[in-house]
Amino acid sequence: MRPDVVYVISHGFAARMILHSNLLEHTRALGLSVAIVSPDIDEPSLRERAEVLGVSLHQAPQSDGSSWVQTRLRPYLYEDVLGNPALRAKHLRALHTGSAKRRLEERLKLLLNRTLRAIPALRKLFAHVERRSLRSRPHEALLEELQPTLLVSTYPINPLECHMLYAAQRLDIKTVGHLLSWDNITCKGRFPVVPDRFIAWGPVMNEELAQYYGVPSDDAHCVGVPHFDRHSKDLSAERTDTHLRDLSLDPTKPYLFFGMSAPYFAPREIDIVEWLAKEVESGRFGPDLQLLVRPHPQNVQGDLADESWLPRLKRLPSARVAVDWPTLRPSRLLWSMDVADLGRLAHLLSGAAVTLNTGSTLSIDAIVHDRPVVLTSFDADEVLPWWQSARRAAEYQHMAKLIEMEGLTVARSYEALVDAIGAYLENPSLHAPGRTTTRERQLTACDGEASSRAAHALQALCQVRARST
Repeated sequence: MRPDVVYVISHGFAARMILHSNLLEHTRALGLSVAIVSPDIDEPSLRERAEVLGVSLHQAPQSDGSSWVQTRLRPYLYEDVLGNPALRAKHLRALHTGSAKRRLEERLKLLLNRTLRAIPALRKLFAHVERRSLRSRPHEALLEELQPTLLVSTYPINPLECHMLYAAQRLDIKTVGHLLSWDNITCKGRFPVVPDRFIAWGPVMNEELAQYYGVPSDDAHCVGVPHFDRHSKDLSAERTDTHLRDLSLDPTKPYLFFGMSAPYFAPREIDIVEWLAKEVESGRFGPDLQLLVRPHPQNVQGDLADESWLPRLKRLPSARVAVDWPTLRPSRLLWSMDVADLGRLAHLLSGAAVTLNTGSTLSIDAIVHDRPVVLTSFDADEVLPWWQSARRAAEYQHMAKLIEMEGLTVARSYEALVDAIGAYLENPSLHAPGRTTTRERQLTACDGEASSRAAHALQALCQVRARST
């Protein structure tokens, strides 16, 4: 049967946004049929959720590994590499840690970058050639078979999604960008194929789409984040208590929640976690405070993981310290999560006295619950080069905007970390107005209805397409 909507899922976090929320239940209630194109349709979790949600699965054609999208050259063709903190950090890392050949390559790419920034016409020529290189007959054939009204991309920088977007636009199928993360616009480089319309998290993402791609505000539906609905709905103190007991923590006592990042982004974060565990155990923050540590999936799986951290994390648990391991599924989708993981995370965040992280989306998750947030923007007792240091995360454009909203505290030393935790324990409402601003600016609304709004946006886009044809 011809689907109304085809979602392309190339990343586990996109699967979480679409399949672990109520988005597809709402689309079905509106009479829309949905199909999913993915590189791993045999994953049991994906198949199980698709069957429950009434979604058809389609194996993605193999994408061309030589695509410009996957090359190290691409950001230098289109971006202000030194002016973008995320891209500058990657450039400096390669310049300082690569082989002599790689270091020469980086210098030549930077020279090319400066030349192309001075001659915009050359950038347009490269963009034209790149788009044409994305043509793929297998991807077109799949869309000719499905004939959807909309093709929705969640991660437009991924090679598979680039091929699918280009094929859809060649076949005059309307394309929609429903971005899986708040950093996709500013940190990942320019999208090779820009979708026709967008479903955005909130005003900040809407403004970035206008700034970087000239997307009119009417072409971006601000709906919130579908899987964040789990932070607002179906929560119960009883289940939070159960999760804490399962982790051998006392649900009657307060706890800190530390959401970790990958070693790539915060090389000494494990030292901070170990230090904090000892301070909690010693009673520095009072006789009752506990610590719950949650490794990021990047700590456990993928190219950014560091296996040397795992034994150290396994040694952390004590009477007042626990580790909540993310529940990952074996899959070709990076960081494919078990459906129950999101609900457990929501409950554990909802009960935290103070939350901590170095620079992840967990800041937003916590603020949805109106929980205080501390960013650990330092490298334990070391002073690492900027390109390697956790300090750089606070300068990434999406994080800098978050900090400007004044809904959290940035700790740049152990002393500042102790002060921040103490201040929030004493006054949980500290920075509450900034957290309200953050919710309004980043997420539109935190009312548990983002999935419904996203489904209605898809319905409206399907109707627009139907009228235009």
